[in-house]
Amino acid sequence: MNPAYPIALCAAAALLSGCERVAALATGTPFASFEARCAALEDGRIDVVRVPSEVTEDYAHDHADLARLAESASPRHRTVGLTRAKFGYRSTLELDGLEDPRGARSCARPRVRIEVAASSMTVYVAREFRGDPCREPLILEHEHRHVDVFERYADEASPALERELDALVGRRVRHGATIAEVQQALSAELTAHLEAFMASARDELAARHAAVDTHEEYGKLARMCGATP
Repeated sequence: MNPAYPIALCAAAALLSGCERVAALATGTPFASFEARCAALEDGRIDVVRVPSEVTEDYAHDHADLARLAESASPRHRTVGLTRAKFGYRSTLELDGLEDPRGARSCARPRVRIEVAASSMTVYVAREFRGDPCREPLILEHEHRHVDVFERYADEASPALERELDALVGRRVRHGATIAEVQQALSAELTAHLEAFMASARDELAARHAAVDTHEEYGKLARMCGATP
């Protein structure tokens, strides 16, 4: 058996600034100082959401097709099963902010939302083994262990990432010459941290998948079902 687990990492970001509500607040408190109005901004918020994954099964390809799909396939083993997924995130940064055009100063609090997901998850079984009473269940059992790797890592990574971003970005008031400057600085901080998060995810997922694909697993089909035809 040569199960494989190509990992595609993906990211998407949307940067938005929301100033209309804060402008109304400023109008309603004309005698408050700029600092006081900044302090009165609604608290920032960090939300990291684990998006549920959908898993599909595919029997449309033969073992040769799967070998081509499997980026890490070993020539010593026949590729009879394969799990593919895209692990990544989608991020949104919104700012509630206030600008003082007379003094070239601004302040804002961030609202950050990150959606973490293992998407486009597909379990492939070589079509020549569909309906095989011995091999098909073993292939599926093994491939769904790779699915579990993605699922468990996403479950663990989401709250950890939220804690990290809360410490990094926080809910405090940010200051700059303009709202655009504040947004640019925050965006750079988030991008750097999320890039490091994805690099760590790549390494950790590879290690966890490797722990599933042991030499014992490679020989299980032959031991339990006989030589693969």
